[in-house]
Amino acid sequence: MNTLHIVAVIWGICVTAFVGLMVYRGTLTQHETDQLFLSETALPMAQEENEEIIRRVNFIQPFCAGAGGVAALMTVLVFGIWVAQMVAKSRS
Repeated sequence: MNTLHIVAVIWGICVTAFVGLMVYRGTLTQHETDQLFLSETALPMAQEENEEIIRRVNFIQPFCAGAGGVAALMTVLVFGIWVAQMVAKSRS
């Protein structure tokens, strides 16, 4: 395996983790916005659930940002290695 293959595998893992975190965050926020309350007796319990969802979203937000940043940097790295290999191949 050459360097590009190894970095591409690491890139795939990073992107998969980022997409997984974004899907999880999306499902959490979907549950937050899709609530309809028909009675006021359900309101306190619903507020507790809403606060729990917000707490979870706030907890994973730094992980989402970090995974997105790492995925972006890995994308640039994979592209840079690919370009370097193409330039080296064209010179020989």
